[in-house]
Amino acid sequence: MSRAEVTESRGRSWARPPRWAVALLVALALGVLEWLRARGTLPASYRHPFAAFILRWLLWVPVVLALGPPVRRLVATRARPAVLAATVVAGFLMVTTCLSLANAGLSRVVGPVSYARMGYWRMVVLGIRNVESAITYLGAVGILGTIELRRRLREEALTAARLEAELTRAELDQMRVQLHPQLIEDTLRTTAEFVRGGASTQAVQLLARLSDVLRLTLATLGKERVSLRQELEFLQAYLGLQQIREPGRLRSRMDVAAEALTAEVPSLALFQLAELPASPWEGALELSAGVVDGRLRVRLHQLATAQPAAGVHEASDRLARLRQRLDHLYPRDHALHVQRENVGLLCTLEIPLVHLEPQELFPTGGLRATGR
Repeated sequence: MSRAEVTESRGRSWARPPRWAVALLVALALGVLEWLRARGTLPASYRHPFAAFILRWLLWVPVVLALGPPVRRLVATRARPAVLAATVVAGFLMVTTCLSLANAGLSRVVGPVSYARMGYWRMVVLGIRNVESAITYLGAVGILGTIELRRRLREEALTAARLEAELTRAELDQMRVQLHPQLIEDTLRTTAEFVRGGASTQAVQLLARLSDVLRLTLATLGKERVSLRQELEFLQAYLGLQQIREPGRLRSRMDVAAEALTAEVPSLALFQLAELPASPWEGALELSAGVVDGRLRVRLHQLATAQPAAGVHEASDRLARLRQRLDHLYPRDHALHVQRENVGLLCTLEIPLVHLEPQELFPTGGLRATGR
């Protein structure tokens, strides 16, 4: 176990006292409260009234500790109603009998003088018929069951969150894997055409850009969140690849504030937004990012070459998957708007500002990149 885990474990042990201590404190508090409430009405023949009330509640401490394991087992196994009812009734009879035997002995010592004159077994029978014991027993079982049920629900929620995170990472990796074969095939085909046409410089540039795309993909493999700088590097490498393959088809411009470069963004989020139009990677792509009121705001505007871009439906698979990822990463703390504007598509993403890298690594003036 690492030092951090040991420290965390000690912190949890200090923050959460043992069950027996909690049960003891609750029993003492209930005993004192009951004594204060009944102090003015107690008969004068009571020999030790304070001790009587305290001891009667202290007897419940071992009972509550003994009830814990079977209650946890019933919750864990999701017992059927018949089994649950039978177990509760059997436990009630056992607990009531044991408490009645103990209370009968204590009452003859610290209770009223009349109890000492009463037969022991008669007092045991009166204790078994006492309604207060049944109410206390059911209350203890209900509280223990609620605590255990909440704990299990919390564990199941954490497990579900971990599984969802793993599924998201797997989907991202699958997206990267599906992107590469077609991209490599198209790039190599275009490279061969450049070589046959005598454009060796373009062929070398194309292979260099392909290398950048693959390198940046491997650098973010398995990551749900990356810095905006990493996301922009990947997007710029991919845009550069498309611009070399088909010169003049795509123009790009980026205007990013320096303080935004270190902020985290969902991995491949900008790439997914850039792919939303019916004919991506043509026309003009304008991207800007900055910090507004302590939040990161990214604006991506795609301009079509001749006609308005095709509408994007909220139910489209790519947009729906991106919204699911945002809901997972930033529950109820993000905004994604996609709309048609100025013969193109305007995407605005706003998420909490979380820095992943030291801000001193980047110049104050920000990033302004233009591709032709």
